[in-house]
Amino acid sequence: MPERKADFIKKWSLFLNVICLLFLVSWVFPAQAEEGGKSGPGSLDHLIGLAEKDDVDAQLRLAGIYFQGRGVVKDYKEAARWYRKAADLGSALGQTALGVFYLDGIGMKQDYGEALKWLEKAAAQEEVTAEYNLGNMYMQGRGVAADDAKAMIMFRKASEKGHAWSQFNLAGGYYEGRGVPKDLAEAAKWCRKAAENGDVQAQYKLGLMYSKGEGVPEDKNETKKWLRKAASQGYAPAESSLAELGEKLK
Repeated sequence: MPERKADFIKKWSLFLNVICLLFLVSWVFPAQAEEGGKSGPGSLDHLIGLAEKDDVDAQLRLAGIYFQGRGVVKDYKEAARWYRKAADLGSALGQTALGVFYLDGIGMKQDYGEALKWLEKAAAQEEVTAEYNLGNMYMQGRGVAADDAKAMIMFRKASEKGHAWSQFNLAGGYYEGRGVPKDLAEAAKWCRKAAENGDVQAQYKLGLMYSKGEGVPEDKNETKKWLRKAASQGYAPAESSLAELGEKLK
């Protein structure tokens, strides 16, 4: 087996957090809220009126409209303003989004202290994206002292809610003995959960684990299955591994 390594921890990136935000937006933002300046129920003016009366759902939808630029000019500062209003009213989704805005400096000056404050508030309400981001903050020491054990606690909480990226990171902790005792069987278990949730890196890593019998019995069929799933998503390392393994997988 070629010694090809998969990065077994999803490190923070602005790209990943924008995906997090888009997920939050899509969760609360139905397609009909795109009427721009038209009047009447469902219009932007109507939504603003509700939001100004402390309707949290309207505030979240309005923030999503400005974040994505749907029917309006994209405006991250305006999105942040409405997320803050929702966050102040106790919305876990608003708190998470505001925390991510502070974490990445989206529509405001980057501030790790504020990011930590708002993400902790959301995590206290068991909001899964907040738990994932807190895990990354502790793992990478962004605004806090690096603490792998705390990171894995947060990743486990999110993993148990089915969050694929957290499942992959928890698997990485067990694989590397990072924040938890090294345990290849546990690594394989959580990697499989992430892979079954469609995470391409997890599919690739699980294929490699089957090829070497790491935490699972060595199995050519499972190796091919998971490497092909990752390759079908255009993941270049999986395509390369399939080509390199060649005859060994027959």
